Amino acid sequence: MVNKRIETEIIYSLNYIYTNLKKKLINLNFVQALKYLIKHIYIIALLIGCTSCDTNKREIKLNNDKWEKIKTIRLDQVLLNTRDTDKIHQHFIKYPQLYQNFYAHMIRAGGKEEVLVSKLPETVKSNLNSFINDSIIRIFLSEIQKEFPNFENYKTEIAKGLNRCENIFKYRYAKKEIGTFFSLFNADVHEFDSIIWIGLDMYLGPENKVTKLIPNESLPQYIKDKMDKKYIVSDVLFGYLMTHHYQYLGDDLLSKAISYGKIAYLMELILPDEEKENKFRYSKKELDWCQRNEKYIWQSIIDNELLYEKNPKKINYFFSPGPFTKNFGEDSPSNLGIWLGSRIIEDYAKNSELSIQEILKEKNIQKLLSSYDPE
Repeated sequence: MVNKRIETEIIYSLNYIYTNLKKKLINLNFVQALKYLIKHIYIIALLIGCTSCDTNKREIKLNNDKWEKIKTIRLDQVLLNTRDTDKIHQHFIKYPQLYQNFYAHMIRAGGKEEVLVSKLPETVKSNLNSFINDSIIRIFLSEIQKEFPNFENYKTEIAKGLNRCENIFKYRYAKKEIGTFFSLFNADVHEFDSIIWIGLDMYLGPENKVTKLIPNESLPQYIKDKMDKKYIVSDVLFGYLMTHHYQYLGDDLLSKAISYGKIAYLMELILPDEEKENKFRYSKKELDWCQRNEKYIWQSIIDNELLYEKNPKKINYFFSPGPFTKNFGEDSPSNLGIWLGSRIIEDYAKNSELSIQEILKEKNIQKLLSSYDPE
């Protein structure tokens, strides 16, 4: 990104060179004209160098190879390949928080306390056995295996993102593992036992036969439409940043948007190779709608006096999943408040020479808003 001041100086210098070179060429021989041109090109190079320095100080590089050592735990494959409940128990008991939530809240087989024992009671074994051997569950697990026979590419991109995050905040992701599991369509990305877990059933794809079988009453169509594996990497890092680095700035719409905007700004830094629309769980068409309607979104907020509104009933729809954002038409995507916050921070970063840490530490809402220019 080119700093505005430097951009202005470059344009001014180019105009200056062009205007004066036209005048001087009349009185200069070839060698003199060449020297004149080289002298001023050197000035331009210095200015561009300054721009590069500004960009580079915000570029987050992978500073070691430890990200390559992160391993994947495939508990979904354990369920597919093992029908022995004792063996399943031996695998799951290593991750007690996940195990409890899986048993009690995802498959709803019983109480949390029933599974954290060295040997399962017969009633619990019976519950797990019924679940594992259910013909529909077997189909679900088989479809996950077909879609995700190998998770290495996703793991690599997630690990790189975590490594860049560590480089910004100077601490390490505690466990050198990430896990996948089957949630019975009840969970996408969660952190249990200090490990990031991904419910792969939530990424089977909107056209998968299993996804289509689920009634819309149980899983709304707008959720099915976004059950795309292209969102996995962004979902993992967004969830991680929200858990560990969300900065509360206030309850009004503007403050909430800027809080989310800082998370979106971090997403740009730690996932430089990820498609921009994926970071918002948007399609290209939805991101394009936001960009084309930015002034309309901003003006609507101003006209309806919502910018500093704190009533959750009046502003929560800007930050909630759904088929679209209320009051903005069915062509609009959901979560417009998050996207708007990202634009505010983007403009603030673009028009300043602050470091990443300085941008993140700034809490003055009006200062953060001062550079925003709806396009």
